[in-house]
Amino acid sequence: MKKVLSIILAAVLLLGVMPVVSFATNIIESGTCGENLTWTLDDEGTLSISGTGKMGDTSPWRSFNSAQIKSVIVDEGVTNIGYYAFYGCINLTNVTIPNSVLSIDESAFRLCRSLTNLSIPNSVTYIGSYAFACCYGLTSIMV
Repeated sequence: MKKVLSIILAAVLLLGVMPVVSFATNIIESGTCGENLTWTLDDEGTLSISGTGKMGDTSPWRSFNSAQIKSVIVDEGVTNIGYYAFYGCINLTNVTIPNSVLSIDESAFRLCRSLTNLSIPNSVTYIGSYAFACCYGLTSIMV
């Protein structure tokens, strides 16, 4: 019994001096995309949009290589997906759209060739022309 306790104590002490490995992602870009909206892009390719209100008509994340974007998370409070918002994000595979979104504007996901499925909440009452044009991998849209 004493030997077992000694081994456990030694293991606990060793674990206490080992460096902690961080698995957190790093933000590589950020900015605003509407009057009350902000965006961040992490080093794993996740673009997160948060705040309240409408997206602006230009997508500031397009100023760098949009091929970096692999996943988009739109938080509750955002009310629309803007014009050409994710146009040409060729590696975008996953999009989360909350119930607060009321519209998806023209060409919002145009040329998102890697997007395979999408769930559009019932709150969306307008989808602009060419919103999903040239999304060749898109096989499923759930409404």
